Amino acid sequence: MTVMSVTGPIELDDRGTILPHEHLVIDYRQKVGSSPPISTAVEDECVAVLADARAAGVQAIVDCTPPGYGRDVAFLRSVSLRSGMPIIASTGTFCEQWSPQPAWVRDASVEEVAEGFAAELGRSCGVIKVATSGAPTPGDLDGLRAAALAHLQTGAPIVSHTTGGFGSEQLDLFEEAGVELGKVLVSHVCADDEPVDYAIAIARRGAYVGFDRIGHAAHPDAHWFSLIRRLIDEGLADRVLLSHDSVQRFTGPDAIAGHTFSNLRHLTTTFTQLAIANGIAAQELHRMIVSNPLAWLAPNRVAQ
Repeated sequence: MTVMSVTGPIELDDRGTILPHEHLVIDYRQKVGSSPPISTAVEDECVAVLADARAAGVQAIVDCTPPGYGRDVAFLRSVSLRSGMPIIASTGTFCEQWSPQPAWVRDASVEEVAEGFAAELGRSCGVIKVATSGAPTPGDLDGLRAAALAHLQTGAPIVSHTTGGFGSEQLDLFEEAGVELGKVLVSHVCADDEPVDYAIAIARRGAYVGFDRIGHAAHPDAHWFSLIRRLIDEGLADRVLLSHDSVQRFTGPDAIAGHTFSNLRHLTTTFTQLAIANGIAAQELHRMIVSNPLAWLAPNRVAQ
């Protein structure tokens, strides 16, 4: 399967883990044009982490940092080439919980923002990242609408950040706009105190459920094992994606900084071994870390 990465089109297959929600560098100073160039030391650190993850069976990662929040495509390209790890970058934007939308999003129409997203998808990005955090702001909703338009133009998959629920409301907006929900990954599901029925409802609508804060201190691995087993029992294993939401270097709000995680090997080593020991079949894990991300990433037909 061919997808767009930071180094150009790449081929992915069913022989390695794909991590659909990770970050290398997040830097909120980029929103106001004050972020310094990423240092050689940070680049070397990221290269070493990705090379190590590749040796542990990771085939590719999706870097979910959108423009304005520290994303640097040239940096990602250099890290990818040096480490041998394919990186799928994100266009899009984030939520307004901690600060307003970047000026290029805030000062443009939804249609203009969507055109910007679509242009990046044709050059160096493979997914569209948008977000809400709690009840969405008008700016958050405009970001979702722009993502829907860009998806309809390009067929690119959407990854949507959530905090404390509201994934179903995101899906309502996407569905009304004509988005195929099978191309939407709702992130951070049950990472707070949402009940498992919330994850089941999202999966039953055909969207992907992101159990993608694996390894974070907020929940032990047993929390995720329980959720995974329930989705399997409900016949919804084909709707689950697993990842870490890791970041190697974070500069931004203290409320986020205190909850970051950086071990990009945890899922493919410790977690999978413990999951199997806890009764989760190896073939179901393979589906969630290989087959399902492949299906989500595959661009659907471009709407006419």
